[in-house]
Amino acid sequence: RAVGGENVEVISVLNGSNIDPHHFEPTPDTSRQIHEANVIIYNGLGYDDWMEKLIKASSDKSKEVIVVGKDVADKQEGDNEHVWYDPATMPKLVSVLADLFSRMDPANEDSYRQSAQEYIDSLAPLNELIARFKQAEPVSVAVSEPVFDYMLNALNYTVINERFAKAIEEETDPSPADLASLTDDIKKGRIRFFVHNVQTESPIVQNMVNLARANQIPVIEVSETAPQGKSYIEWMTDQLGQLDRLTAP
Repeated sequence: RAVGGENVEVISVLNGSNIDPHHFEPTPDTSRQIHEANVIIYNGLGYDDWMEKLIKASSDKSKEVIVVGKDVADKQEGDNEHVWYDPATMPKLVSVLADLFSRMDPANEDSYRQSAQEYIDSLAPLNELIARFKQAEPVSVAVSEPVFDYMLNALNYTVINERFAKAIEEETDPSPADLASLTDDIKKGRIRFFVHNVQTESPIVQNMVNLARANQIPVIEVSETAPQGKSYIEWMTDQLGQLDRLTAP
């Protein structure tokens, strides 16, 4: 919408942080929206396979399809799929959209390219926050799932419980060894904070959240989809704002 302005109608299939993308079940209305769309943008990398199935099921094969993970973020199957947390993704995406809209509607090319640049410029405060919170040396943290990892990497934080996080993402129980290791890291204060994806519920994760708080380890809450009514910039800024109290050595 920021790039296309009045020349596009944007429908967001997943709208609000009360929806778990992994468990989303498309409705007949979703199928109709996909069939009627001229441009489809989805994440890929195994994150939203239901979208790929709907596109294949549509009899209209003339759609323009952007798979952000592959076409924009240059990731491959097996890579972390949460590419919107990589600060480089959105500038690349709006540039891709400006190119696409200009090809589809050459008469408005100047408008698309100007709007794309304005959006990239609007990311400056977010980039300033990232630069402000970036650690001079790598700092260890733990996460409930690998949702926020690209942003953590940009901030020079190192995730030390990758196997635990992967198990939770795949909805399996972490191994006793991984659970014991994370418990020990929390109790001994080896992590700066714990990142909790609030869109998934797990008794194991909730126990780790409670343990972190009991040991004065801050808990950073993140989500996989933007809260209702929040722009991307507002969403990212709100989440990064939780780091403000952690910048002191």
